Amino acid sequence: MRVDIIGGGPGGLFLAVLLRRYAIADDVRVFERNGPETTYGWGVVFPEGALDELGRVDPATHAAIVDAGTTWTPVDVRYRGSRTLVNGNRFHGVPRADLLAILRDTATGLGARVHHHHRVDSLADHAEADLVVGADGVNSMVRQTHQDVFRPNFEPSEFRYAWYGVDKVFPYFTYIFRDTEWGRFHGYCYPSGRSWSSMIIHVAEETWERAGFARLTEEESARRCEEIFAADLDGRAIRTNGAPWATFRQLDCATWHHGNVVLIGDAAHTAHWSIGSGTRLAIEDAIVLADELRARTGGLEDALARFERTRMPRVEKFQRAARRSERYFENVHRYADFEPIQFVYQLVARSWRITHADIAARDPEFSARFDGWFHGRATGRPTELAPPPAFAPLRIGGLHLDNRLVSEAGTPGTLGGGLVLDPAREGADRAGAVDAAGAPTCRRLSPTDDPGSYREAARRALDDGCSMLMLDLCAEPWPELVADPPKRALEALEALRACWPSPRPLAVALGPDPAGPSPTEPGTLVALARQLAGHGADLLLLEAPGSAGEQSGVLPLADAVRNEAGIAVMVDDSLRTLDQIHTVLAAGWADLCVLRPASTEIRMES
Repeated sequence: MRVDIIGGGPGGLFLAVLLRRYAIADDVRVFERNGPETTYGWGVVFPEGALDELGRVDPATHAAIVDAGTTWTPVDVRYRGSRTLVNGNRFHGVPRADLLAILRDTATGLGARVHHHHRVDSLADHAEADLVVGADGVNSMVRQTHQDVFRPNFEPSEFRYAWYGVDKVFPYFTYIFRDTEWGRFHGYCYPSGRSWSSMIIHVAEETWERAGFARLTEEESARRCEEIFAADLDGRAIRTNGAPWATFRQLDCATWHHGNVVLIGDAAHTAHWSIGSGTRLAIEDAIVLADELRARTGGLEDALARFERTRMPRVEKFQRAARRSERYFENVHRYADFEPIQFVYQLVARSWRITHADIAARDPEFSARFDGWFHGRATGRPTELAPPPAFAPLRIGGLHLDNRLVSEAGTPGTLGGGLVLDPAREGADRAGAVDAAGAPTCRRLSPTDDPGSYREAARRALDDGCSMLMLDLCAEPWPELVADPPKRALEALEALRACWPSPRPLAVALGPDPAGPSPTEPGTLVALARQLAGHGADLLLLEAPGSAGEQSGVLPLADAVRNEAGIAVMVDDSLRTLDQIHTVLAAGWADLCVLRPASTEIRMES
């Protein structure tokens, strides 16, 4: 079997290693346009677990990669003049040049032929190959040749980045946020196991323009970055290697294979570099593809189809996490008023793959300090020993809640919640909400054209002991509300505010189209939230369609509304565990969370 691999990056080279080590193919050829001495980029980072699969299939190569680099766990965050260390994931860094050399030497030692300075402009020269593998990166010629089949889709970032080296050893991941006369710059530094570190500089397009980088050469850009990050570089120089400023593009393809052609790594998919998984995904692609070819079940087409079915869901999971991480850095201005400890917490949890329990397991001291800070901020009393965030009290208007958990009346397994939400939507004339365990209750009211009905509904709610009223706009999908906030809804808010006692809060429930996820952009929803707050709303409930399946994407919208519109937010997005809710609250994405436990064994006691 002859396999031609177009592209000599980590994914292509490791596939060549496996194809020869396990005698899957007797003729393996790698075609790389650059020379063996050329590599773009500096250090490569593998998060914890990223090398596990490589170690399973090739222990010798795994050992060589580990020996060539360095391992660390702390994360150093420099923000608003503070510096915070927190133990995080375990990472392993290795120079990209060393990684490529290890894979290249291993592949050639096993009999693969690696052709450098060989640019492939057409697949016609590879017609005799039994399998052609496109491992030629995000600008893949292989993918472009059959783009009508692969159907690539690119989503560009709004930020610029540059990947440098720096003559300073940062012993672990160091996140630096520097405010300048042009705007904020983000720096990400990490060790390589050598006398230099990698440094990625990330900046909004408009800040990049104001700082004049569009007119600077690569060397001039490096010198300006030295000035911006002078306090962190201790006078050390930034190195360049011919990689100019770039804009990240997330790539998805409808399919990864066509006939005897298959894509792996960045040729098939990309994931934002801020979660450090691009090289990992390429190597894991190579492992799964080799496993399927080795199985020899069915023909080549069957093996490629199995590879795609196996890998695509896992890659998509990483892409979602990477997109969330990218969005965090693009929107970090939202958190300018966060205290450093919460800023650090949110940075660690930004991809939503790391929960409150994970942080507590990795750094118990930081977690305890954070819980004490969160509880102390809520109570106004400093404390060293505190429960996790869901059990911190909350005040909305004149209403005091013992904790930040919300349950629906009559739902089993949710006793002890800080607020009970009436799930019914029959309208303003519905009789009283059901109280659970004496907790404050919130009654839903549907919009009506009769202002008098609001006065009657408010009177009944007061007689029944309700603590909050909620105008239920869930019947009107977000896109329609955002495009043209209905006058009737705003007038209803004003009418309710006029007859509902001032210290008691007034809420509004919003829900996307139940036929599918809402396409609403955060900015437009923030504008709607500001309008509602201006007409008397103290709290917004953002409710996912059905609130019974997987999380639908309401959380990032809640984050935007809370931290840009400045209004309290309750979120209902299939949160099934207390750990999930602790994370959402601690990161500042919402103020209250509806708990929908998968098991009735969950109780809300602290």
